[in-house]
Order: sequence, then C-alpha cells, then structure tokens
Amino acid sequence: MREFNPTGKVADNHKKLFALVSIPVLFSCGSNTTDTSENLDFSFSYTIDTVEIHPGDHLIYISGYMNTATISPDKNVLYNLNPTIPELEIIDLEALAFREALPLEKEGPEGIGMYVSDFAVSEKGDFIFLGYQSFVKASSDLDHYKSFKFQSENLKGDTLIGKEGIDFGAISSRDGNYLFATYSDQEVGGATKGLAIVDLQTMELTKIAIRDLETLKEFNINQYDDKGNPRMSTIERVWLLEVDDKIYLTNTARNEAFIYDLESGALKKKGFHAVLTSDAKKGQYAKNTTSAEEMKDAWAEKNKEVEFNKLLFDETNGKFWRVSQELDRMIADSVVTKKVLTIFDSDLNQLHEQELDFEVAQSLAFFKEGILYSFVNLEDELGFIRIKPSYE
Repeated sequence: MREFNPTGKVADNHKKLFALVSIPVLFSCGSNTTDTSENLDFSFSYTIDTVEIHPGDHLIYISGYMNTATISPDKNVLYNLNPTIPELEIIDLEALAFREALPLEKEGPEGIGMYVSDFAVSEKGDFIFLGYQSFVKASSDLDHYKSFKFQSENLKGDTLIGKEGIDFGAISSRDGNYLFATYSDQEVGGATKGLAIVDLQTMELTKIAIRDLETLKEFNINQYDDKGNPRMSTIERVWLLEVDDKIYLTNTARNEAFIYDLESGALKKKGFHAVLTSDAKKGQYAKNTTSAEEMKDAWAEKNKEVEFNKLLFDETNGKFWRVSQELDRMIADSVVTKKVLTIFDSDLNQLHEQELDFEVAQSLAFFKEGILYSFVNLEDELGFIRIKPSYE
C-alpha cells in the first residue's frame, strides 16, 4: 500500500466539545430471565464532536449509507466497499483521511459476488463479502478467493429440515473460520428457528434451536393477493454479535437477549425492563393486508411502536450500548420519535438508560479506544459523530 499521511479535519460547525452533566441510573434490573439489579452509584456523562474524513480528490462512496463498511481489527482503518463499481476504499482513521481505492470484480474466480450486502474483515486480515446465500472470503492481499454455499446439499452435521434455510444477515466469526446466522422456514412470513453455526473448514452445520424466536412472526405484516396467497411479509430483525467466545442474539421486537457460549454450548436468555420505552412491540397495527396501500399504512403504524437496535460493544470500558426508539408524540401528522440509550456491563447486566438528542447510525457505528464513532453525512462527505463516554 502507498504511504499516506495527511491530517484529518474537524467539521467547522462542530469543533467545540459539548460536555453533558452526569445522569444517575433511572431503572431497576435482574435474574437470569429478567434483569432487575440496581446500580445507584453508576454515573454517566459524555462529550461529543463531529469530524469529517478528508477525501482528497476522491469521492468517497456514502450513497449506500455505509452499510458495506467495516473497521480493521486494530480499529485504525475503515474499509468501505462500493459494491456497484466495485472497489474497496481504504480510509485512515488515525489521520481521518482517504488513503486509496482498490479495484474488485463481481464475477469470476476472483469475484466478490453480484449482490454484496455485508462486509467484514477477520482478525487475520481476510476480507469477507456476504450477500443473500453468498459468502466469499478473500486473502488480505486480495490475491486468493474462496466461495462458500450454504444450501443443505453443501452442508454436513445437522440437517436443514423441510423448508429451513440459512437467513440473510449472517456474520463471520472474528477469526473468519465460522459463519454465524439464524435459520428459519424459508417461506413468506416463515418463523425464525434458532442459531446456525457453520464451520467453514469442514462445512459442518450446528443448529441451536431457540423456540422464543419463533414467536417473532406474530409481529409480521403479511400481504396477500386476491386469491389469499401470501405475496410478501415484513419480519423482525435478529441481530448477532460475537464477543469473547459468546454469540449475542437480540431482536427488534422485544427487550431481551439470548447468549450462546461457544465453549460450553450453554444458551441463556436475559430479559430487561425499560422505564423510558415499552418492553415489546404491542402489535397494534394491521397484520394482514391485501394491497400495497394497506401494507404502507400498517407499516406506518408499526413504526410508532418500540424498536430495539443492535448491540455495540465498547471493549475499552467493557460496556454494551444499545439504542431503541419509540413514538414520543404526534405533531399534526408528523411522528416525533424518542431515542433511548441503554448501557449494559460486560455480562449484559443493565446499568443505565437515558434519552438521547442525537442519532446513532445503525448502518455504521463502532467503538474505537472507548469513543463511539457514528456515521453522519456531512453535505455528501463522510463524517462521524464521536461520543466519548465517562462512567465516573
């Protein structure tokens, strides 16, 4: 790679750091199923600023909202995949500047896949390109490529039964040797069945059934044709995160987590209680629709209900963060949504919750040296809101 050492610039209108006062804990939390412990001594405050990535003469790809971007294991480099060209942009997070772009191919023996939706880098530096039923691993120098298929005929070990299949939204293990995903009935509105783990060296599948996930389909909105046949369905997202040899599964509909220990094979459920939002969607919207207009109306009502976003892990401070959102009030026909931050300790015990007055991007947000970087579009240039927490 070429040497590149420019300085990043701080966005002019956000140079000042704004300190907020410490806010005490607001809730009680609990046992192995419902978190009810209290930490009245927990104190939290943060400062915030905004930085812009210096693009040089290059137009950094942000029209995909950074959904196909990821950071290096040492957190010093941002890799941003432009899947349309395709090319891989390399951004120096220390210098806050674009470094270079590497050309890629979609098809052929060195192809990344036609429809890449997720992108990761392993601890070994391998690049992993994920799409619907597509998984391509490339070496760190982009000289060697290997493609994997996850249909039942390609797998050993546990069997995918009936219409079961590996779901969209899989993640790679940190070492790049495993696929972690959910599996479900692959039909319109099909139920999520549990966690699927594929050893990429042996292609052996391990299924861990999680019965509670099956009930997430109760929150789906289904659309039928004039003969009563299902045409499409919304689904609740199940988020996956690997931290310290554990897989954390959370979902958009309920205030809960499932923790699978990769070493012991134990599965644990934790439920949480929120003061500032509901603990689950209420489902007070039309579940069955027969037209695009009915589906749109039902979706608008559903979006007023609580939604829990994915977990983010702060390795420096040993904390999990999660942002949720719910209708706060209506102003005429406009929806005003409140955003709520919940903080958990390293064992996922709930510590704190509070409302936020800024967005945390779900497309790209990560902790670097204890500071949360959250993607923001700065007049069509790549930027980050940086939130530096203090827990004392």
